[in-house]
Amino acid sequence: MKFSSNTKFPLLLLLLVICSFTSCESDFDVEEIKGGSEPPVITSVSEAREDNPVTQGVLENTYIIRGKNFSSLTEIWFNGVRASFNPALTQDDLTFTSVPRNAPYVGQENTLRLVNLHGETTYDFSLLTIEDFTEATTTEGIKTVTLIGGDFSETSKVTFVSGTAEDGNLVESEAEILSVSETQVTVKVPDGIEQAYIYLETARGAVAQSESYGFSYSIFIDALNPDWEMSQWGGTFDVENTDPALGQYSIASYREGWSGLTFLSTTNIPYSDYQALTVSLYGTVEGQLVNIALNDFAASVQVKLIKGQWTKYVIPLRDWYPTGGAPALITRIDFQEATNTALPQYIFYVDDFGFL
Repeated sequence: MKFSSNTKFPLLLLLLVICSFTSCESDFDVEEIKGGSEPPVITSVSEAREDNPVTQGVLENTYIIRGKNFSSLTEIWFNGVRASFNPALTQDDLTFTSVPRNAPYVGQENTLRLVNLHGETTYDFSLLTIEDFTEATTTEGIKTVTLIGGDFSETSKVTFVSGTAEDGNLVESEAEILSVSETQVTVKVPDGIEQAYIYLETARGAVAQSESYGFSYSIFIDALNPDWEMSQWGGTFDVENTDPALGQYSIASYREGWSGLTFLSTTNIPYSDYQALTVSLYGTVEGQLVNIALNDFAASVQVKLIKGQWTKYVIPLRDWYPTGGAPALITRIDFQEATNTALPQYIFYVDDFGFL
């Protein structure tokens, strides 16, 4: 499936349909209508934007229901929650509706129910949504994402999509699916992903999209951002370390006590453009501590590393300046060894580093 803005269904008509759901005096107002003398019959349901037949719907998306005896239609229900529709846009063989945001999507009988003046009918139709996702790293250093929501039972494909076709930088990277349940899907993050939207596709034809995954601005993911330079004091470093690494490379930092690794920006990085600093660190001794300092130690935050394990840290930028005084620009970031146990050398590893 191509994730683009091209549509087969006329966009103007789709906008008219969507607007019609909000223009009624009441969500469930039904005009006095005339029709045949038979209950409704559903023959198919299609996603409205591209008119693709589906047997699963995404919460809040708009769908075309086809069949017959819709002229006297009065009610549409998804898993027991009533949906709005506009009789003025309903024909005897076609109607439009949107799946309610509050419709339940797991542990249900998965029924779409239509009611007209002469009876009702049900249709096998499950619901899909991605509510959230979590990130983790396995003991082997594999980055994973777990999508949370449902009904994921018939998941067939998960794709990380970045860029756009219009800008000529569209990249679609299929992820390896590690596990699937009704409410969770865990996948391996494809190599090289910095920022992307995650699309989950099911065998029933539905496609749900996550919120943005990854960085608003990356400093190091497999390679140093060319707008940054590196320096240090009291040790050495390697930007092409392969073990341990979350992708192809991490940064190995070999440090004397209280020495540090420095990142220097060669361009303007406005403090106000970002909410948090995120980085993954790998410790090599028990109780290992690292100070993360901004702008030549104008402010610092201390983190505790875990021996033999990657830990992802997401630190709000306000933690460096809890009482105010934040700078206009971020010009320098230091990682200072702070364990203070008199060892001749401390080693830690840095990966997946940037701003959110």
